[in-house]
Amino acid sequence: MIRRIKLTDGRIYELSPCSMMPYLSGQTSLVSKGLLLRHWAVPYTVIAQVLGRDASFWECCEQSLARISVVGSVTKRGALPIHLAADEKVTYWNGQEVYIGLSISGDCVLGAELSLKEDTAQLQEAYGVFAQEARDVEPTYQPKSVNLDGWKATNQAWTNLFPHITIVLCFLHAFLKIRDVGKGLKEGFHQIGNKIWQAYRQPTESLFRTELATLLIWASLELTLNERVKAKIEDLCGKVDRFAVAYEHPECYRTSNQIDRPMNALDRYLYQIRYFKGHRQSANQKVRAWALIYNFMPFCDRVQKRKTSPKKSSRFEERNGFVYSANWLENLLIAGSMNGFRASPKIR
Repeated sequence: MIRRIKLTDGRIYELSPCSMMPYLSGQTSLVSKGLLLRHWAVPYTVIAQVLGRDASFWECCEQSLARISVVGSVTKRGALPIHLAADEKVTYWNGQEVYIGLSISGDCVLGAELSLKEDTAQLQEAYGVFAQEARDVEPTYQPKSVNLDGWKATNQAWTNLFPHITIVLCFLHAFLKIRDVGKGLKEGFHQIGNKIWQAYRQPTESLFRTELATLLIWASLELTLNERVKAKIEDLCGKVDRFAVAYEHPECYRTSNQIDRPMNALDRYLYQIRYFKGHRQSANQKVRAWALIYNFMPFCDRVQKRKTSPKKSSRFEERNGFVYSANWLENLLIAGSMNGFRASPKIR
């Protein structure tokens, strides 16, 4: 039964059971199974053969999730995260190279939007969706830091969206550049890696700067290093100021590890569906739907065993400490009701 209520102030709300999908298109107990398979990019035709209906039905169910606010649905208790990590995932749309701007915090995907180009304007538009959804929840929202890989357009886009944000350069990316040119050194490269990560682990900014200065002197005097390796080490040490700002925010992300985990999952999903075809809007809807499923899907038994007590069933519960329903899709629909951020009115 669908009920409509009218409040004394004239506002009208519709009350529908969470056991049914929006517009009564199907039962969540069945649809949840099919959409869970979509996280691993099982084709719509295969889902239709196993669970019934047709491929179009399952595609519509998946894309219908995209209208829910990603930030509003996953953030229910406590303030929005003030430390973020962001990066772009390269993919293809109708054979054209495009980019997916991901915003992450606390192992939850807070933003996932398609960008046709990797320039400041397009990236600002993509990341701006996260900024708008965050301000729908908290109008004065201003994150303190974001970890980025150093791409100039990405840095400028985040600075334009949040003028007071501190951009923390990813230390891991700088190390990987040295590794790419120094793998041939074999045991010699292990010595370089130990010195780099020894500097990274220093507890204070002054010690961190001292270790990098020592590394630079050692690299310039070491005869076994080729010029390419020395140049990359000099490049890392030359960015010490951009790495050192992390000490002003002890809880910030200093490397991109936080965003690499969901990005790896997204990479497998994109490969399995052979990237995007058709309209840009449908491609963007699938990206947003993937992000919501990633946040609400239940953990497998292997992941559950690693979780500390009390056990958490999903990333949503891990962040908020509760669930609305044991069924992950019902939990998502309830969390995303009224777009996930409109405050519930007081009914007297």
